[in-house]
Amino acid sequence: MIKAAVLLLPLLGLGACASQMGYHMGDLRAANEQLGQAVRQNIAAQTVNPQGSSEAVVASGARAASAVTAYTKDNVEHPTSATTLAMKASAETEGK
Repeated sequence: MIKAAVLLLPLLGLGACASQMGYHMGDLRAANEQLGQAVRQNIAAQTVNPQGSSEAVVASGARAASAVTAYTKDNVEHPTSATTLAMKASAETEGK
């Protein structure tokens, strides 16, 4: 009796660890296709253009040198500081 209980308890414990993914509409394949969707959505949200561009990327050394020079001389456009009141006011004027 004790041997049967010792063998049965670990099996019951393993049964408690079983995943419920297999019971998703009765189709495990459909459930597995959803795994990773949150990660893919986060990557797409943090990407400027998730589809990419079909145009060739052209690099210009002169343009890059000009940008570095402007940056080192602090001759760049500085962003305006945004406060919650300024953003709320601009949102209200855009809605009119």
